[in-house]
Amino acid sequence: MAIVDLSATSSYPSIKYIASSGTLQQEITLPQGKLRVSISGDAALYVAWSGVSDGAAMPADKVRVPADQILAFDLGHSKEDRASSLAVASQTGSANIEIILERI
Repeated sequence: MAIVDLSATSSYPSIKYIASSGTLQQEITLPQGKLRVSISGDAALYVAWSGVSDGAAMPADKVRVPADQILAFDLGHSKEDRASSLAVASQTGSANIEIILERI
């Protein structure tokens, strides 16, 4: 897998579509600054913020997102204590994933 690098995103809202992500971690790097990140998929997903390593198995600490539902979370300004990347994976099989970045 290749890391999806969104760190240089400068126009908001920004939508990124990731086709056919499997059950291993798809790492996504995020831009700095205050953001709202929304994640959805056409199949059930896992999302993790710790233990992120592109192509690895999902860590034990993860969140389930049901198919066709949206997980939204806000990230603050602080560079020292916020996640700079996250991992997304399909719970089973593969999933097409949508990520929306918004400045808040």
